[in-house]
Amino acid sequence: MALEDIVKGIKEKASHEVEKIRQEADKEKGELIKRAQEEAAKIKDKILKRLEKEGEEKKREKLIRARSEERKKILALKRELMDETFRQAEQIFNNLDRKEYFNLLKASLLSSIDSASEKIMISSRDKELIEESFIRELKKELKEKGKEGKLRFSPTLGEKERGFILKKEGMQVNCTFSSLFSFLKDELEIEVAKRLFN
Repeated sequence: MALEDIVKGIKEKASHEVEKIRQEADKEKGELIKRAQEEAAKIKDKILKRLEKEGEEKKREKLIRARSEERKKILALKRELMDETFRQAEQIFNNLDRKEYFNLLKASLLSSIDSASEKIMISSRDKELIEESFIRELKKELKEKGKEGKLRFSPTLGEKERGFILKKEGMQVNCTFSSLFSFLKDELEIEVAKRLFN
């Protein structure tokens, strides 16, 4: 065999080998690209799902925050309405006409006085309004209940205060309207809320 034929055979064989290697490389490259595209698609899906989930969570958080803020505003408004209701009720009591007020005052005093020797602290306004006839009637009814003593009215409460504070045997019984309404507010708040906002 001639040298040329040997060289030609080697070139053909090398050419076939190169072609075979190129085809295998192309095939492998195609598979790598396909796998990379599949992996990229999976990663893309994961990222999209994660972003979707994060977006939903942020949306839910914003919604919860908005609802919470609305609830706070509603509660503040309800609190304001309840406070106004109690203020109006207290104002009605503070503005009772003279006869109603003194009937209420007398009933409260009669139920609170034990010995008729207690000191009764009232406002200077009430001290000016209390007539001798009121005191005589009060003493008479106390005497009928077996309670005799010297009643002492002392104008030591604030000018706007209504009601009285009774001092007896080292104790004080606070029967002022402000104290009564503070107590009633604590006691009746839930009931008032039910009636106002049911």
